[in-house]
Amino acid sequence: MHLYAARPPDPYTARASPASAMKLAVTLILVTLAVYCNSESVQICPGFLHVIETLLMGTLSSYETALQPFNPDQNLTNAGIQMKQLLDTLPQVTRVNVMKLTEKILKSPLCA
Repeated sequence: MHLYAARPPDPYTARASPASAMKLAVTLILVTLAVYCNSESVQICPGFLHVIETLLMGTLSSYETALQPFNPDQNLTNAGIQMKQLLDTLPQVTRVNVMKLTEKILKSPLCA
């Protein structure tokens, strides 16, 4: 009888639980709001908003295309792909509502 060592999960193919994906979505929203809802933010980068929209609502291919103008290195691209794959485990209605929440907050007087 052979004993095989357990292999660690591949970080690029491992599936996260919906709770992990939801935590990631909430973290993403909080970071986005912290960056863009401070008094020093004069204008929101339209390219960044497009990346967030494709991250939440688009296909993996459209997300990768949205990232290209920013010239991320392979490590950053892989991290973004992993994040996209986690978010894609959330139900569509949840991703739509996260996008709506982001838009509502960014358009609020608190972020003006």
